Amino acid sequence: MAVPGSIPILLPVFMVTELLCACNTVQLWSLKKAGVAGTRSWLLANIAMLGYLPALGLRMVLPLVFSVVLSNGLGLVAASTFYIGCARFLGRPSHVRPLALLVLAGIGGLLGFTLLLDSMQMRVVISSGGISIVFAATAWLLYRHREPTHRAAVYWLGAACSAVTSLLHLSRSIYYGGGYGDINDLFATTVPNVFSMSMTAALVPGLSMLAVAMVQEHLLSEATWRAEHDGMTGLNTRQCFETRSMQLLQQAEASAFPLCLVLMDLDHFKQINDRHGHQAGDQVLLAFSALLQQGLRPGDVAGRMGGEEFALLLPQATVPQALELAEDLRLHARGMPAASLGGSIPYSVSMGLAAWQPGIAFPELYRNADQALYAAKQAGRNTIVAHA
Repeated sequence: MAVPGSIPILLPVFMVTELLCACNTVQLWSLKKAGVAGTRSWLLANIAMLGYLPALGLRMVLPLVFSVVLSNGLGLVAASTFYIGCARFLGRPSHVRPLALLVLAGIGGLLGFTLLLDSMQMRVVISSGGISIVFAATAWLLYRHREPTHRAAVYWLGAACSAVTSLLHLSRSIYYGGGYGDINDLFATTVPNVFSMSMTAALVPGLSMLAVAMVQEHLLSEATWRAEHDGMTGLNTRQCFETRSMQLLQQAEASAFPLCLVLMDLDHFKQINDRHGHQAGDQVLLAFSALLQQGLRPGDVAGRMGGEEFALLLPQATVPQALELAEDLRLHARGMPAASLGGSIPYSVSMGLAAWQPGIAFPELYRNADQALYAAKQAGRNTIVAHA
């Protein structure tokens, strides 16, 4: 059934699509400076889409070899580079060569069925079929391999939009390629054509917006991680450690489970820096941080409090259990020198342990552990003292 006046209806839709693609291009252009993997490929996909609709609209003006091959070729390029962007962003194989072969084969087929054998039916099968394959792969990629620290909704929506785009092009390819529809009505103002073109025009910029959202969420997640973690060791910063500790103390107060705090200080660290250099001192910090992280139980919180001072919060741990864990860490530190360019560097650590009691706030618990740490240093270092 023809829809009178559908061209005026579609024209604003295509203009809005073009405007949104231009906006997404500007956003991705600015975001590419952040160096997030996949951004450049998504940018190329948007640039290709910016040329796709004008080339398609000029089919009544330009020769078919330009309008048909150029527009559909750009559609294949846009779909392929969008997939590559998603794969690179997610750290998955991007399959550049197979996709490049698909695009080249598609363009070759479009040229052949335009110059050698003028077959609109085959051109539809080639262009819509190729785009359908790529977006089906994109839907599967986004569904299976989202970033675990990111919200799932963005990836599910991206997978759904990719799947719908794939189904639209697959239906178009089967409908006209299989002879179910009149190929002469391909660009007629029929309900199926108006619906499929309008949906495609809406989905394309929508997918690019989701790509922008994924980049922004990645940058936000990275910024949050950097704000909460020490840049050298990857442990919690002092502020983050204290915040998480106070939360666990509230839980301990409500649930009445034991909790211990251990403060640690690398012995004679200034001498290590003076004798071996600051780079060697950094290796000692990294070596001890790695030991600390390896020994963490689920729920434990470790942090770098500044310089060579570290802290370990042990929920669900009694004093004997905390002493056992701390002693194991001390022995490993003493028995595993840090490796540096100048050779191995032996080091040791002093520890102060304090047990939480109901009604004690975090500052008091920290002060008790700090007093125990001072006592450990006074006792000759490389030892553990528990607050009485």
